[in-house]
Amino acid sequence: MTDNHNTSSKIENIINDIDQQGWSVQKDFFPSELIRDLNQTLDSFRKQGKLNQAGIGRKQGFHIEQSIRNDEISWFDEASLTGAQKKYLALAKELQDEINQRFYLGLFELEVHFALYSPNAFYKRHLDQHKNQDTRVLTLITYLNENWDEADGGELQIYLNSSQTVSVTPHAGTVVCFFSADFEHEVLPAKRERASLTGWFRKRA
Repeated sequence: MTDNHNTSSKIENIINDIDQQGWSVQKDFFPSELIRDLNQTLDSFRKQGKLNQAGIGRKQGFHIEQSIRNDEISWFDEASLTGAQKKYLALAKELQDEINQRFYLGLFELEVHFALYSPNAFYKRHLDQHKNQDTRVLTLITYLNENWDEADGGELQIYLNSSQTVSVTPHAGTVVCFFSADFEHEVLPAKRERASLTGWFRKRA
């Protein structure tokens, strides 16, 4: 990432937010050139039929439930990463390393996928940590939506407690990071197609 993009200060902002409140929203965390290249990668994957209907649960408990979520996803494949995916992972690794230095969380990888929401698609309120699994420690969401207007909808709603929420507009380059086990959240319907990268910094089982 270029020096004038203030990577270090943005990472520091995330770390301070995580320390003080458990969640962070940083606008323009990733440079516009990388967002453009990631969008091109997603478009290529769609044309190649690499997007699949998303489900809930894992392993034997995995199933598709479109009343809960109806987005399409494509997991990063380490054997065939594009240049844009490699750049994204390298920058995410910088954040992972700094978080480990500060909090000693033992994060060792980022599992991540593209998520594409058609107009009016949604993901109902949920936690990112699977039942009886604590390997997902921090959620990392990166938005790819260029020229997004607030009137387009598609906000991420984060539930801080029984009475407080945070609403995040999915502007391109914005990053959201929070403790996966602590914050329920949902994706609200949008008037236009909505794209993101959704990932989890994981510790070993």
